[in-house]
Amino acid sequence: MKKLTFVLLALLVGVVACNQDTASQNSDENMPTVEAVETASVEIETLTETASTTEESMITPADLSEEAQNTMYQIIFDYNKCMLASRLTATQNGQSVQQAANDIMSSCESHMDELARFLLSHNVNQPLVAGMTKKMRSRAARKLMMQGMNNMAAQAAAASNADKMETE
Repeated sequence: MKKLTFVLLALLVGVVACNQDTASQNSDENMPTVEAVETASVEIETLTETASTTEESMITPADLSEEAQNTMYQIIFDYNKCMLASRLTATQNGQSVQQAANDIMSSCESHMDELARFLLSHNVNQPLVAGMTKKMRSRAARKLMMQGMNNMAAQAAAASNADKMETE
């Protein structure tokens, strides 16, 4: 958090310096006005207060200990394993592609919730956790729909070929 505050202060000082250089080039005086210095100091104080009140974690999954990372990867592995097992079950039931995908996603949702709880308990940045779980869900849904549609296309092609073989 201190690094973020320092970066914001450095940027603000740079902006104020650029504004003062531009103002001094436009006027005959090379001295900054008292108003510009007072405005800059008020802006710096405001940024410092804002930065200190938003105590947001800057920890990423890469910053976790090796043991915590292994646990995180195990949860993700369990999620993928659940997706595979559920897909095999749904394929045997003969459901529509969309219904099968919905069932698979809902049956494995607990793993994503567990991953989010685990990362948040280790003080990982909350928006990062939300984005990570959303992206994993989105990828899984797209993959399920793509595989289902490919299976349907393959079945249609096989049926078409079987019809052609019968007519010949």
